[in-house]
This record gives sequence, C-alpha cells and structure tokens, in this order.
Amino acid sequence: MSARVLLRALPYAMVLFITACASAAQPQPSSRPNEVQVVEPAGQPDRWTFAPAEIAVAKGTTVTFVNHGKEFHTVTSDAPSRPFDISIDTGQTATFTFNTVGVFTYHCGVHPQMKGAVRVCDGACG
Repeated sequence: MSARVLLRALPYAMVLFITACASAAQPQPSSRPNEVQVVEPAGQPDRWTFAPAEIAVAKGTTVTFVNHGKEFHTVTSDAPSRPFDISIDTGQTATFTFNTVGVFTYHCGVHPQMKGAVRVCDGACG
C-alpha cells in the first residue's frame, strides 16, 4: 500500500474512530426487567428520553426508575389525578408499584419532551 493511499484513508479512519468513541462514552440503557432509565445524550437535550419508552408489566409489579444522567428529572403521570409524581435526582433511583390494569403515560415535569408509558396487564403481558 502506498503512502498516498494511507494519507487519503487516514481522515476517514479518524472520523470512524471518533464516532465509535463518542457513542461508546454514552451510557446505554440496561435490559433489566421492570426498569426504566433516564437517557441523556451529551449535548443533545432534545434527545433526552426514558428507555424503554414503553414497558409492559403484570399488575402488582414494582417498576424502578433510574437516573444515571447529570440532571434532575421527574416521572410525572399524565392522568389528571396524578397517581404518581416521582422525583429522581442524579445517581438516584425511585420505585412505583402499579396495582391497576391499564396504560399509564408519563413525562418529565422539567423536560417535557421526555415521555414514556407503563402498560399494566392482568397477569403476564403477552
């Protein structure tokens, strides 16, 4: 391989390397059952979200909300009666037990673009 070819390929290799490092530096949501995580892509608050966006659980299940991000968040029910309005500071977790069958949508009261849903089934969700 000539030096000329290597010099031409070097910028592309650097971009690929930087992209791989940047995506590896961002925390990835775990796949733990009954857990929802705050996801905060660095420098992109419009992409902050809850992951998974929807979780399905059996009635009586306790769901854990985890904030590994750098900002304070809430898990606030969209229902007018607000059956839950949970605060989760940086590095903290909070739980809520879902005892009623239905779909419970929620948002972050501080960052309203962050939305999620808990689908509660009467027995195992299928």
